[in-house]
Amino acid sequence: MTKINKKDWKAYWKFMFAKAFRTGLQSGISLWLANSSGIIDANMIELIGVAFMTSFVTVLQHGLEQYKPKETF
Repeated sequence: MTKINKKDWKAYWKFMFAKAFRTGLQSGISLWLANSSGIIDANMIELIGVAFMTSFVTVLQHGLEQYKPKETF
């Protein structure tokens, strides 16, 4: 991205945080379903928390790489 105005910057990060939340939620739900069906036997709260945070941070990392690619490589 070249020179970006303040409104575009806010919209971009609002979109990235929403995407990160949805991705984290999907990961948490999938592991909750696996735990509920007996496929995985682990502490459910810790499992969901780790899945959510891992996905959330990964999406934000991708957002940073796309936002300012020269600074991230």
